[in-house]
Amino acid sequence: MRMRQDNASGSAHDYVPRGRRRGRTWRITALPLAALIIAAVGSWGYLQQGKPDMPKIDVSLIRPAAGGAGVAAGIVDPNGPVQQTKYGPLTAADRDFLSKVRLAGLWEGPAGRKAQERSSSQLVKIAGQHLIAGHADLDAKDIAISREFNVPLPVEPNALQTGWLNEMDNAKTPQEFDKVFANRLRNAHGKVYVLLSGIRAGTRNTMIRSFAQYCMNTVLDHMTVLERTGDVDFSTLPKPPAPADATPADLKNVQQTKYGPLSASDRDMLWRVKLAGLWEKPSGLQAQQRSQNALVKTAGEHLIAGHTDLDAKDIAIAREFNFQLPTEPNNDQKSWMAEMAAAQSPTAYDSVFANRLRAAHGKVFQLLAAERAGSENAMIRSFAQYAMNTVLDHMTVLEKTSMVDFNQIPPPAKPVLLASTAPAKHVNLVMLVTMLIVAAVISVVVLRELYGRRSGPQS
Repeated sequence: MRMRQDNASGSAHDYVPRGRRRGRTWRITALPLAALIIAAVGSWGYLQQGKPDMPKIDVSLIRPAAGGAGVAAGIVDPNGPVQQTKYGPLTAADRDFLSKVRLAGLWEGPAGRKAQERSSSQLVKIAGQHLIAGHADLDAKDIAISREFNVPLPVEPNALQTGWLNEMDNAKTPQEFDKVFANRLRNAHGKVYVLLSGIRAGTRNTMIRSFAQYCMNTVLDHMTVLERTGDVDFSTLPKPPAPADATPADLKNVQQTKYGPLSASDRDMLWRVKLAGLWEKPSGLQAQQRSQNALVKTAGEHLIAGHTDLDAKDIAIAREFNFQLPTEPNNDQKSWMAEMAAAQSPTAYDSVFANRLRAAHGKVFQLLAAERAGSENAMIRSFAQYAMNTVLDHMTVLEKTSMVDFNQIPPPAKPVLLASTAPAKHVNLVMLVTMLIVAAVISVVVLRELYGRRSGPQS
């Protein structure tokens, strides 16, 4: 049988029958096509991975996120309009609050279920159970309120939250899982706790105010059970804001105690609790003489009793830490007391009393929340929570006077847009593009090899 040579330098071994050549051509051409198919399928699978099980909520109750991907991820326009409702104005901060409560449930409930499977610690499992139950309850209420206000809610965790869940999945041992679980969740709960305190203190919407307080109780429960696991590293938590008047030396002066480090912000909290008592207790006493409103007098009685109790505890803790407390009100507080004294009628007095005191309590409430969420000192955290309960009682009785003008109360901070809050699947599009580029490069290399062999050197 004769063998054909295609060129002068060719040999019998170079010859490939026509049918086999077409087969080889088909296989080589199919290679880049297969690479592209694998890339597309793999990318689709990648987009699906890391999505935790949804809490058992009827998602048909959630208004569709008609605002696009940003709304789906829980991103609220900080400059959005103020919506008038029968419960009072609904601001961008209020809508952001509803969105963040839903976002929390989209990853914390699934994290709690992971704990039942991955952890060998009974305390971690208990914490997980609290997360599951707490967010099932909050989700149901959040969805109902959002429907009332026609506010769209997110339907999937954001990129950060998905990353935290993946961290838990990637933990090599039960002990490593427990560390990731406790610290990621405690960190997140602390941030939400501070945000909720701002909403509770400053919103003009009565339904939002009530729900914010309800959420704070749940978040506090979650922080507490997470701390009981013994796995929380408090040094990694976001720190309370430094006092505005703190010097660099104050900030560097961290006192080591048996309860943990005592920072400038911790000392500032002790200072401000005592400072509050120096004008609020006298104001409560004055209300018994100047007001003719039984509700205002009752609020005054709460101020007297509450600050008598807080003062005693504050003084004892300050003595433990060898810290000097203030002995007289500051200039602002003196001016507020003078304003009350100068009121021309009982009604005018009641208005000044209720509004000055309610505004001041709202600010202290948020400061205490930041300390409870972020202090490394166990005694300070405990006292901050105790003081918050007292301040909340005072805000509540002041609001019950019906004399509070919420337009005079500092509003919650506007939502902040962060790139990291985008939906996880939009971040994963980077992986899709990368895989397609790799497939395209493989295609070019293989095709060049194919046609280079077919053309070969010519004589």
